[in-house]
Amino acid sequence: MSEFVLEANQRKVDQQSRLTELRNNSRVPGVIYGFGKDQIVIDVEYNALLKILTEASTSNLIKIKVGGKEIEVIVREYQQDPVTDKLVHVDFMATDPKRELNTVVSLEFVGVSKAVREQGAKLDVKNEKVNVTCLPQDLPAKISLDTSGLNEIGQKLLISDLQVSDKIKITNDPNAPVVSVIMPKKIKLAPIVEAGVEGAEGAEGVEGVEGVEGAEGAEGVEGVEGEAKPAEGEAKKAE
Repeated sequence: MSEFVLEANQRKVDQQSRLTELRNNSRVPGVIYGFGKDQIVIDVEYNALLKILTEASTSNLIKIKVGGKEIEVIVREYQQDPVTDKLVHVDFMATDPKRELNTVVSLEFVGVSKAVREQGAKLDVKNEKVNVTCLPQDLPAKISLDTSGLNEIGQKLLISDLQVSDKIKITNDPNAPVVSVIMPKKIKLAPIVEAGVEGAEGAEGVEGVEGVEGAEGAEGVEGVEGEAKPAEGEAKKAE
């Protein structure tokens, strides 16, 4: 398991104006709490936090250096600005090596399905993460799932098919699907028929369009009710 370290400044509970100043200076306010420890109010450097969230997510232990101490934590929650998506706050939960924790671990799909490789099928992923309970030191960064055994369309793998250490408990429904093999939906293209276009081909057999044939000269639209016959009548009146 990779080691992630984050430097933090301890601070007092701030007013909104102070929080805005922190964020304008590329700092993100946050807190550390959990397992009976007093809450510690902190702020961390924006880019360093972004790197931690990208690589560690919620399934790796992080060492936060603050106030001359090192505290092992996991990311519990973070908030983003609804407009810009920038990080605006982060919560860390302190861990205890003797107490189990509940968190989320990402799944990693490995291997190539024969149905995908030879039959043009695709994998339909239902779950990309699972909930786990374990001691902090047993927390896996990812859980791998081999899809190379999916040889036929319709086959699937369930939560119960995930292989983990007996020190880790997956708390999802064991019968819930993780991934299945399906055929992609075919794209159906309907011909576009423009009434009155001379020389249009392929219009025959299109439901609701009748009497459109390969036309000669100015004719070619025959039997269209309310069109050709009134025109003939008008010609007789003009004589």
